[in-house]
Amino acid sequence: MRIQVLNRNLLLTALVSFTLPLLLVTSSPTSSEGQSQSSPLQQLENHHHQHHSSDGCDWEGSGLRQESERVVVPVYLRCSHGSIKWHYPRGALRVVLRHGTSSKDFRGCIRVANNISSVRMYIEGHRKLHNLYSHDDGKHPDLLRCFVSNHGQIALYIEAEPPNIDDLRHEIVAFSYALNSVSSQSALLNDYEECRPCDDHEMHTSFCTSDFIIQGTIMSLNHNKDLERTELHVKMTRVFKDPMDKAFVLKSGNFSSHDLFTSEYGIEKYFTLHRPLKCGTKAGTGTEFLFLGRWILGNPVIVCAPKVTYWKHVKSKAIDTGANQCELR
Repeated sequence: MRIQVLNRNLLLTALVSFTLPLLLVTSSPTSSEGQSQSSPLQQLENHHHQHHSSDGCDWEGSGLRQESERVVVPVYLRCSHGSIKWHYPRGALRVVLRHGTSSKDFRGCIRVANNISSVRMYIEGHRKLHNLYSHDDGKHPDLLRCFVSNHGQIALYIEAEPPNIDDLRHEIVAFSYALNSVSSQSALLNDYEECRPCDDHEMHTSFCTSDFIIQGTIMSLNHNKDLERTELHVKMTRVFKDPMDKAFVLKSGNFSSHDLFTSEYGIEKYFTLHRPLKCGTKAGTGTEFLFLGRWILGNPVIVCAPKVTYWKHVKSKAIDTGANQCELR
């Protein structure tokens, strides 16, 4: 069943009036005898209360607390990454994301935890909603849905299908988000910014801040059009920071580690790392690279990949001039 927009006036109201927080007031229907009566939804709600996180990164709630399918619930999150979990989706959520307390612009992505059929997701524009996710949009369910901020924030409008009072199955809408601040407005607007080679300063910074650092050679490439990424199968020769650090993998909210890395063959270890498909990555035959990267929604994404010979030059220069920000190895 296709999910229809709840109410065009409701969408316009949400776009125009959400500069101020929305105060939601609920009440119980009353019988002719003046006694409060509970609907099936309210009875079920007694067993499933709405929760709000206190860290400003995650939100969890229940649509059962909403008296009307016309209600739009405001959610404000101010973190570089986090998650949303919406039980019994009903009405709509308007989720405003900011990268911390600053007003810096950012690039961001969401990853849906499963193929959700009960909602559609939109990016809020100027008096217009732009499609971000729906189960029938023809895209792979594991594809990251990405966006750029507008004046330091982005608003996601998540609309639920009108509930069926006779069908109270426990549906959960769950997704994680990750935001990455950008250095300038031009970097925000350049769709190929993440494809350009890192300069010396960026290599140095990435070595000190990356989630994983691997030295190795590219054995093969797989251009995955469904997930819009190139998968680099890398034979490791040295590990500076282990990408399989279990503590970090768990902290990053990794959905499934089995599809992120290949296996070991004897004493040789092979990893699978990712780059955006649009970058047109090509393999360098026999060339040894230093792969510096970050975990983004469970995916090991390459940020910088200088040749090892050039990295040694950058490292020596930083040490000689005292510009090293961390221990360079």
